[in-house]
Amino acid sequence: METNALVYKIQKAIVTVDDYILWSHTLLKNGVSSISLNVISSLRSTENIFEVEHYFKDAVKELKIEFPTIEISSRAYIASLAIQILNKENMIELFNLAYEIYRITSDLQYPEDIIEWYNISEMIDQIRYDNSPLKFTEEAVKSKIKHESKRLLDV
Repeated sequence: METNALVYKIQKAIVTVDDYILWSHTLLKNGVSSISLNVISSLRSTENIFEVEHYFKDAVKELKIEFPTIEISSRAYIASLAIQILNKENMIELFNLAYEIYRITSDLQYPEDIIEWYNISEMIDQIRYDNSPLKFTEEAVKSKIKHESKRLLDV
């Protein structure tokens, strides 16, 4: 997990022990190391989150990491969700991830470059809750979700 995406999860109080561990592994793979980072990477997901957060704070100090703005961290987390979307085929999982991107888009007050996620959320709502005939298929929505994810990542 990329640092800015982890910061988003911390700011929103949705971070898990696994997130911290994944973050440490990502930094180590990229050649970044510190004593506390190494400790985090050796922990198990069953560890107490408060202990892991202690090591995280120490690692941040050791590595002199500065936290980004909420917009930067939000966009980093959106990118991590887009990567997950590209690796999924299950419609329910895709819709849930797309909806999460929409919620973040809403929190950011609908920036123009990611406003399409609002439209995607509307399509998902129509599929889930509207009993009238649709002008599109689930497969078309899936394709749109994948396309927008690629666009986000410039893939």
